[in-house]
Amino acid sequence: MKSTNTWSLKYLPREWQIAALGFWKENFKGIVKVVTGGGKTVFAFLCIGEFIKLFPEKKVLIVVPTITLLDQWFISLQDEFGVNHQDISFFSGEAKAKKFNKINILVVNTARKVLPLIESKGDYFLIVDECHRLGSPINKNALEGEYAATLGLSATPERDYDNGFQEHILPSLGKIIFDYDYKKALRDGVICKYQLINIKIDFLEHEQTKYDHLSKRIHLLTSGSDVEDAVVKEKIKSLLIQRARISANALMRFPVTSKIAEDNKFERVIIFHESIEGANLIYKTLKERNQNVTIYHSKIGINLRRDNLRLYRNGSYRILVTCKALDEGMNAPETTIAIIASSTASSRQRIQRLGRVLRPAKNKLKAVIYTLFATTAEKVKLEEEQENCGEGIEIKWYKSSIKNG
Repeated sequence: MKSTNTWSLKYLPREWQIAALGFWKENFKGIVKVVTGGGKTVFAFLCIGEFIKLFPEKKVLIVVPTITLLDQWFISLQDEFGVNHQDISFFSGEAKAKKFNKINILVVNTARKVLPLIESKGDYFLIVDECHRLGSPINKNALEGEYAATLGLSATPERDYDNGFQEHILPSLGKIIFDYDYKKALRDGVICKYQLINIKIDFLEHEQTKYDHLSKRIHLLTSGSDVEDAVVKEKIKSLLIQRARISANALMRFPVTSKIAEDNKFERVIIFHESIEGANLIYKTLKERNQNVTIYHSKIGINLRRDNLRLYRNGSYRILVTCKALDEGMNAPETTIAIIASSTASSRQRIQRLGRVLRPAKNKLKAVIYTLFATTAEKVKLEEEQENCGEGIEIKWYKSSIKNG
């Protein structure tokens, strides 16, 4: 039986993708470790193409950690690989197909319930995007079974805080068969050069008072003799969350972010805020200032959410405001400016967000990442990043000129 699909990439694969494909085809198994922005989704399309050529009657399962990545794969499969939307089925908390299709995209929370029920896993090719997410004891259920082929994708497949990679991910998906890091990608022109601009903002007086008060309470608890007590630990955790929330939602982040977006009026801009409420406020502010802006987050209806993403990607909108939803998987190479209005201390999140603007595009000489910070802890993290940056990365520090009140 011959395959009747006409799926094919709309452009030539990169050298690293061709090389990695050779390693993967040796056993139709393995993990590919690729710098964010390096083209791992397109590499997966190459693997799918080879698999379907050999096994036209078999099906593809793509497991993703979030509904956002489900949207990303759905759009990319159509726009970049030529898959008809009728050949794609979804399995998530929003929608669950009645049966498996030629290509199936599953959010991990649903996948860990659905995939164990498959009787003949030898009829499927399992792809796990951001595969480091499946190293937890509960998510590993989505990995179990003997599939016809497997592929893991991640910029950082190893897990820092447990043995989930060794115990669950590696036995199921296979070893790391290809490693394509930032230096190699920059050398090959796969990602572009970038500049980091870190901007200090001030708290308003009442925000500073609250922040300092919480800091004193945290200091007292962490320096006490009962710091290992479970109740004290829980109090410290609660206070840290409260303090982080004050920083993330500092009012000055909003006008400064809006001004940066407006000043870069000829650039494509993506803006990150930690919360949906914060993203909505930035969007509303820019909309009121007649900026060509759209928004994406999980609280928007599924069709509008996908339309907004597609319209930003094709250039109908100049600015996209989002939150954690697009940390992973966003593919819009024409984006030249990222504004991180607020963020967590997560290094993995930082890497993912930088990757949103590192993809090269025609006439794109470099990307610029603006990061707003309000606290000493945030500054320390950015200074550590500066020490670890490779050669040729320009980093500038500024104090916001927008005054309180």
